[in-house]
Amino acid sequence: MIKCSAIIIRGEYPIIITGARHHDCMHKAQELGVDRLEISNALQGFLTTRLAFMPRDMAAQDALKCGQIKELKFSKTELYSEDLY
Repeated sequence: MIKCSAIIIRGEYPIIITGARHHDCMHKAQELGVDRLEISNALQGFLTTRLAFMPRDMAAQDALKCGQIKELKFSKTELYSEDLY
């Protein structure tokens, strides 16, 4: 089951930043001093209740399969936080 939005800041030491929505994650990254280019290149996805990161396409399949959502509203293949709330 999907728990929250997440981004992975890639680099020598990748970090995962979580939030209710992806823009919340990006704001947190800015507050932590992450470079804007790194933020714009971050991998967007979701964190599951088992603390596994899933990119948008895998998260969509997971949310549909477990019945967390009935349909995707904003894309045919990718999950958006707006699909959850």
